[in-house]
Amino acid sequence: MKKKITNFEVATLNYFITRAFIIGITFNALINSMKQDSWIIPLLSVIPGIIFILLVEYIMNYEPSLSLPDKIIKLFKRKIGIVIITITSLFAYLMCTLNYLNLCSFIQSQFLTKTPILAIAILFAIASYYILSKGINTVSRTSNILFYLNILLLVISFLGLLQSLKISNLQPFFVSTLKDYASGLNGFYAFNIAPMVLLTMIPKDSIENPKLKKYLIISYILSIITIFGILFETLAVFGYELSSLYEYAEFHVLKHVTLFGLNSRIESILVMQLLYDIFIFNVLVIYFIANNVKSALKFKKTNLLYFITCILIIIGTIFLSKYNIYLDKLMTNIIPIFASIFTIIWIAVICIKIKISKK
Repeated sequence: MKKKITNFEVATLNYFITRAFIIGITFNALINSMKQDSWIIPLLSVIPGIIFILLVEYIMNYEPSLSLPDKIIKLFKRKIGIVIITITSLFAYLMCTLNYLNLCSFIQSQFLTKTPILAIAILFAIASYYILSKGINTVSRTSNILFYLNILLLVISFLGLLQSLKISNLQPFFVSTLKDYASGLNGFYAFNIAPMVLLTMIPKDSIENPKLKKYLIISYILSIITIFGILFETLAVFGYELSSLYEYAEFHVLKHVTLFGLNSRIESILVMQLLYDIFIFNVLVIYFIANNVKSALKFKKTNLLYFITCILIIIGTIFLSKYNIYLDKLMTNIIPIFASIFTIIWIAVICIKIKISKK
């Protein structure tokens, strides 16, 4: 008999996926729109995030024994349901490939400058496939272990940067316009709130004694606190102007971590906290896409679908890497708007259909 997923395991999955786009994407998007006021956006996103969690829980409460694609097929009938599942999978594939490329580009540019992106992409794909082949329970347990490591590295990073903080680097305060706030909130929603949709793939009945609302809200608030800390400390150490010049300012600021009066120079270890986020997110997206295809086509060989999805993500990553120079503006200006519109419409349609079906 398979062990059920615990509430805490779901919470740690939520913690990672809501932080998955921080390095190189969320940070750059907020810096681009809010400048030195970027640290305010996570605080303003608490309420929108909680509202989104309530919608996610509402979807999970419907037919709790079914996964998301099975719920969609039941709600919209098979033909329309397959269309919705296909569109959703393509969107998830796009977001995963963009973040996968972000991960590979970061590792190549900062650590393995002579290693081709293809080699890095294959290594992470192998790790993703191995974990997924063991089942969602193994994914959730891996998330638990990485969560404790993540928190430890975060605490070391935050404490180690305290001596380098200069509040003057954040001044002047509150200079952003309403348009800037709207852009910043939209970017944060697209990259740090919308990914919670992935949790709807987990049938509620597979969770032991489910208390989703409580655990998801707590994990989201913890995620918000850590994102706020990363933005605040990076800007307080570097200032807006210097932060905007670095390709990965949230990584380079870790070079200033000082412990016990010594400059520790352990940034390559501390940055793992941000890489765990991307890894867990990509694993869940592969699981999401493969199980969508499995339900739509009634295909039983799940591991084969994981393998094919990993191959497709590698191919997409290599293809997009040829246009890396154009992706920065795309990720800060176009993708957030597209992702926000898509996810808002998607979740609204699903929730309305569930409400109608209950009448």
